[in-house]
Amino acid sequence: MSSPIPTPRSWEENTMQLDIYVTDQCANCEEALLIAERARTIAGLKVAVIHLDQPGQRIPPRVVAVPTYVLNGRVVSLGNPEREEFLALLRTELQQQIEEAAS
Repeated sequence: MSSPIPTPRSWEENTMQLDIYVTDQCANCEEALLIAERARTIAGLKVAVIHLDQPGQRIPPRVVAVPTYVLNGRVVSLGNPEREEFLALLRTELQQQIEEAAS
């Protein structure tokens, strides 16, 4: 019996999670929503916008301001980063993760 054909890691393993925490009272959160919209176009990046105003929503200890950007469980920005620079950083981080997974 032959050994199975090696397959690349699943696409799911080559994804990153970006959580953006916002509130309705936040004057700068409109920009965060625009960044989220643009970030959703990056293949391999899952984006969630968490509205802390929603009933029952818990505020994680690492979220001390809004907007807060959390990439794979790590705070990467308190407040809005510069949009294009941040999107480029996300693409670079994702590419590095894919390359590390392939090696």
